Amino acid sequence: MQEQTFNIVNQAVADPSTVGLASFGIGLFTLSFLNAGLIGPNSVSIIIPLAVIVGLVHFFACLNGFKKNELFTGLVFGIYGMFWVVYGLINLGVAVKWYVLDPNALLVFLVAYTIFNTYVLVASFVTNWAVILTLGALEGVFLLLDFGLAGHPQLIVYAGYLGMLDALMAMYISAAGLLGTLWGRSVLPVGPVVR
Repeated sequence: MQEQTFNIVNQAVADPSTVGLASFGIGLFTLSFLNAGLIGPNSVSIIIPLAVIVGLVHFFACLNGFKKNELFTGLVFGIYGMFWVVYGLINLGVAVKWYVLDPNALLVFLVAYTIFNTYVLVASFVTNWAVILTLGALEGVFLLLDFGLAGHPQLIVYAGYLGMLDALMAMYISAAGLLGTLWGRSVLPVGPVVR
């Protein structure tokens, strides 16, 4: 009789939203300083590579979200990964003078993401309060940017300040996930799951 051996591979995947939210928070926090007018146009030297890397981290979180059979995580980080990469490439193209930015096309791009964020926000109503509030604040950021580009540029400044707050909220959720995993108990409350 021939002896058979089996290799058991541990395919456990950590919560990909923790890294996705941290990268989102860092990217949005930095970009929001530009929108608020607190840093100047030369900041694109940081924002362009940051946006591309945030997008790549989001794609990693997306793939691992789908691997864990988490549609919400996979979809959100995949589509927002696309946002960050496209945003970085838009700014790169303008910076190296490949093309002139069309503000109307940028507005359409942002409105499309406002629509996406709206149904993601509605879907999040079965998660927890921290996620709901973070996506709600992001909805506000997108709406302020939309109306700012549509003829009310002072609203972009408010989008910057709200974006800073939203970024801190995203990093809070990431910290809650990290600390909760390492300490084996809830350390930072995210609110009860809403059902």
